[in-house]
Amino acid sequence: MKQLDQAINILKQGGVVVYPTDTAYGLAVDATNVTAVKKLYALKGRDFKKPVHVIVPFGHHHTVVYDSEDANRLMKKFWPGPLTIILPLKARGKAWQILSAGTKTLGIRYPDNSTAQALVEALKNPITTTSANISGFNNCYSIAEVQRQFRYVPGYVPIFYLDGGKLPKTKPSTVVAISKNNVKILRVGPISETEIKKVI
Repeated sequence: MKQLDQAINILKQGGVVVYPTDTAYGLAVDATNVTAVKKLYALKGRDFKKPVHVIVPFGHHHTVVYDSEDANRLMKKFWPGPLTIILPLKARGKAWQILSAGTKTLGIRYPDNSTAQALVEALKNPITTTSANISGFNNCYSIAEVQRQFRYVPGYVPIFYLDGGKLPKTKPSTVVAISKNNVKILRVGPISETEIKKVI
């Protein structure tokens, strides 16, 4: 637990943590910290026009996005698991504007990985769940792969690594967008379209 405590302190100070998920390694910052969010985009070389999804402490998604019966059914069936649900954004502030890329919606998820869960539950704030790679490069399934990608990034910032070992190569999470009267599958991952449609 010592490593986890260190990771929490780093997140509270606006730092960056690499952590394992149920798909690939992810990059975490405190999603409520605007300086940390900007640092994350700079590190990845990510376009500010592209949103970044978050992991929310279990049962607290309603503090970040507006609730939905369809979303609740999907959460009950597939969480923890590789499903990202995009919902209308409820949280306010500059950090949330950046993470949502001005779309007024945001993707949330709760991965089936004990380290990822422990991280967000101990911080008690949402964390980012973008893949631990440079934008446009391959997802990383080991700490060594992450370190190779970020080693030569200009303006490199220190990263704290939570090593979950070598992860199995898995598709990115399934992504479902839900608005008032519409459910749309944007990306099929480990959870199939058929499985989603059985629930909604």
